[in-house]
Amino acid sequence: MLYVAQGIPYGFVTVTLAAYLAERGFDAGAIGALAAAGTLPWTFKWVWGPMIDRFGIPSMGRRRPWILLAQTGMILSILAMALIPSITDHLALLGWMIFVHNIFNSLQDVSVDALAVDLLREEERGRVSGLMYGSKFIGTLIGGAVLSRVLTAGGLNGVFVWQVVILACIMLLPLLLRERPGERLLPWTSGSTQLKPSESLSDSVEVLFRRLGRAFSLRSTVIAGLIGLGMFIANGALGPVLQVFYQEDLGWARTDYTDISGGWGVFMGLAGAMGGGFLADRFGAKRIIAVGTIGLGVCYLAFGAMSPDVVGAGWFAWSSKGAMTVFILAEGLLVSLATVGLFSMYMTVSWPIVAGTQFTAYMAFLNLSTTIGQSLAGVVGDFDLVLLGFALGAFQILLILLLPLIDVHQTRRVLGDGRT
Repeated sequence: MLYVAQGIPYGFVTVTLAAYLAERGFDAGAIGALAAAGTLPWTFKWVWGPMIDRFGIPSMGRRRPWILLAQTGMILSILAMALIPSITDHLALLGWMIFVHNIFNSLQDVSVDALAVDLLREEERGRVSGLMYGSKFIGTLIGGAVLSRVLTAGGLNGVFVWQVVILACIMLLPLLLRERPGERLLPWTSGSTQLKPSESLSDSVEVLFRRLGRAFSLRSTVIAGLIGLGMFIANGALGPVLQVFYQEDLGWARTDYTDISGGWGVFMGLAGAMGGGFLADRFGAKRIIAVGTIGLGVCYLAFGAMSPDVVGAGWFAWSSKGAMTVFILAEGLLVSLATVGLFSMYMTVSWPIVAGTQFTAYMAFLNLSTTIGQSLAGVVGDFDLVLLGFALGAFQILLILLLPLIDVHQTRRVLGDGRT
């Protein structure tokens, strides 16, 4: 449910709001900048890892106090967005509100991920990562397809109100459930810390960073980070460009796109996440990453080849809504497949003693990858779409050359588990 809560604002910003602005004539640069404001705070997730490992209220649980703080901030920031009189006239202010909201959203993500890294065994990391990431797609479905319909019926204020209501209901779960029996529900209620010595908060942030430096001193951990840093640059750059392309060049209505990307696209992403998780446990995370990466590269190459200048008119051209629908759905499936594979690999390659913090750093690389791409949207939007598709496709496929250089068990073999 917490991953659902994270997905709703993401779906709203990247699907519903992006299509709303494109419908009103905003260019790819403006839409990309707004999307980047939403993803930029996620690149600083590595800061949250040491913070939640060092500070907290142990009597309320190791992660739960941070989750409650994050949920509260998410709700209040959306309320602040609702107070903006006209977002098209105050786009910069809206961008700052989206930025603040995602500071809290990323904090919640780190707290939930850290709990998962602490609890999951290696043989279940793939499928549980798939379930977690798949739940975010459910949130994206709500934020994209559902809230797009709410926008049509009740305007932006209705969209903000519904987001607040849904997030407040989800917040009841961490508010009313304890991590462990005997802990406090709130700071002023009865209860005490139930953490084992090995689960206690760290005494020093300095020690955490020193250990993190050792964890990232190995070839496999560094190259794993480089793959994450490059994985979604193409996806981030092409997204805003295509938002404008679908509506201005192809003449799609806003709901045409949101129904595909925020509706059926989410189901494809959900299938990729959950199926990819089980496949990662069965065949290995690196193989799943390779399939997702090559598939994305082929998708972008195929998009470039679908230009009427290349294939002429027909079902396989950009003008065919069916062909573009297949492209959108395939991209969603493959992005989630690659992401779940990366999640599983990062859980295994992380050093157990700083696993929560190191895993968070890897997640920050993935988010920075998307942010870099979105920031480039205004530049690459001026390029020829055929050349852009070919260039991004080739870049995506070349990333697989790094995968054979990663030994996912190198960290534990060289550094041990860090507890002896």
